[in-house]
Amino acid sequence: MKFTLYKPNAKNTGSAFTFDATKDNSGKSVLFVSMIQQYSWDDQKKTGSFKQNAKNPDKSTTIKLTEVEAGEFISSFKTRIPFLGFHKTQEKTTVIKLTPWDKKRKIVGQDGEQWLETPAWGLSVTRNSSQTFKLPIEAGESTVLEELLKSYIHECLEANKTDYSKNNQSS
Repeated sequence: MKFTLYKPNAKNTGSAFTFDATKDNSGKSVLFVSMIQQYSWDDQKKTGSFKQNAKNPDKSTTIKLTEVEAGEFISSFKTRIPFLGFHKTQEKTTVIKLTPWDKKRKIVGQDGEQWLETPAWGLSVTRNSSQTFKLPIEAGESTVLEELLKSYIHECLEANKTDYSKNNQSS
């Protein structure tokens, strides 16, 4: 199950994030988040391009989230409390931040226009203090992402139940 958010902008600082809940080679549920920094902006068409940076290791990366981290994202969507996570290996350190903010949205109706504040989040992933990927997440996008995260968590729990049953039968 995949969910991709493309967020190009005229400043050419956008990113594309793909959340991919899948199985690894052993059949275990995993959640990969792939990120690509924007490559270019076409001002006439008002579109951004990412493809040229997809294979550039300085402009793209992938992280793997645990089921607990997925739960932290859902919790932040519900409570609007920020989440901060760290992945550290010998080669690199990755910092994951999910921070709520209020987005102003213009609503036009029969009585004219009005501005409302709607929930939004900023997701940033920084690798080795030098490479940062940022993604604004709007309310509807958070709802779709939450469903993917719930599905991933469910798959992990089902796998744990199966593993537990297999271990107890062999005892």
